[in-house]
Amino acid sequence: METGINNILTKLTDSPGVVGVLIADEHGLCLGARGIAKASSAGFIASIAAHSRELTELKSNNDSKEDTPTISVDYGNR
Repeated sequence: METGINNILTKLTDSPGVVGVLIADEHGLCLGARGIAKASSAGFIASIAAHSRELTELKSNNDSKEDTPTISVDYGNR
């Protein structure tokens, strides 16, 4: 499993414009992080994903837990 996660992290990190990638499970356990993504933020990111999923379910009235939102954080030096 670790090799699969490493391959996914590498593929995502090599995408244009991506500077950090974090993969966490539904409990906030960090499964892997690359670039500027910090493993210590995995719990916070998992919480955002859980709330995003709830909003998606409310919008679509869909009880499927299969679709987990992808969270993209965009920031700049302003």
